[in-house]
Amino acid sequence: MDKTELQDALKALLEKIAILDEAKRNEAGIPEILTNIVSVRSFADVGLLTNNAGLVIKTADRGEFHLTIVRSH
Repeated sequence: MDKTELQDALKALLEKIAILDEAKRNEAGIPEILTNIVSVRSFADVGLLTNNAGLVIKTADRGEFHLTIVRSH
């Protein structure tokens, strides 16, 4: 797995978690706080000038988080 594959998998996972109904979320043990995510985009999608893979995560309370993915050696 490379950093872009991991980035894309995490993006897909976060997007699916955001749309789960409460019963399915509870059944899967997913923290409710993750339902506050309103947008997940890759660094490339938002035009962030970096060589790193990563995600820009926006939340309902107008928060924005940058999750950088760097492979360790």
